[in-house]
Amino acid sequence: MGLMVTSLGLMGEYVKWFKPNYRSKSLQALVQLNSYPVCLDPSRAMGLALHTDSSLLTLFNQSNTSGLQVLHGNNGWVIVPPLTGALAVNVGDLMHILSNGRFKTTLH
Repeated sequence: MGLMVTSLGLMGEYVKWFKPNYRSKSLQALVQLNSYPVCLDPSRAMGLALHTDSSLLTLFNQSNTSGLQVLHGNNGWVIVPPLTGALAVNVGDLMHILSNGRFKTTLH
């Protein structure tokens, strides 16, 4: 997060809000953490309608599940393959707005 904000040239007073305040619940809207367990019966799995996330960033722990799909320009829907030990990161609407579109929100 810090690197993304710094890359936008925002310093000092502009990013004062970013300093963690552990007495505040405000960071809940900034970063979203998701983990979707494997469905033992894929024929009963329900996906979500296409959407973007309202947060700054969404971190996905995919484990060995390859259910995440993103809309990738002219390539259409692309499956995001899980990588062992890695997190998938989606840019959310708030980061898209904060960066004036430099970081694009992810339709997934």
